[in-house]
Amino acid sequence: MLMGIAQVSHAQNRIQADIGYRKALMVAMQWNLVRIAQMLRHQRPYDALRLQSEAQAIAALSTMPWVAFVPGSDRGYTKAKAAIWRNPAGFSLRVRTFEAQAAQLASAAPRGLAAVQRPLEAVARGCHACHERFMR
Repeated sequence: MLMGIAQVSHAQNRIQADIGYRKALMVAMQWNLVRIAQMLRHQRPYDALRLQSEAQAIAALSTMPWVAFVPGSDRGYTKAKAAIWRNPAGFSLRVRTFEAQAAQLASAAPRGLAAVQRPLEAVARGCHACHERFMR
């Protein structure tokens, strides 16, 4: 009996760790996105190296959280909807689109601030599209 309780507790801890991992990555993506947006709005000085670094960070981070959307992680301290697991093809499509948008942002960054405006808007729309459908 105690072994069964320990296994359930371990599984719950693992799921909460997965949720925490993906949340941390989403926060990091948002942080970098906001920093670029602040440059575009002239709320922060333009720095070409920072722009490229932040765009590259978004592109790298955009590929990482999806592995942590494990079965059962729609419960607990998360805003993920069960629709992620009921509609994996739809979720995967949104993820792949978002990853491509993030890669385009990173590719545009070396060309300067004006070049990242549209790709950054696409990334923001990609975030919103997924959150709208797959987040509580």
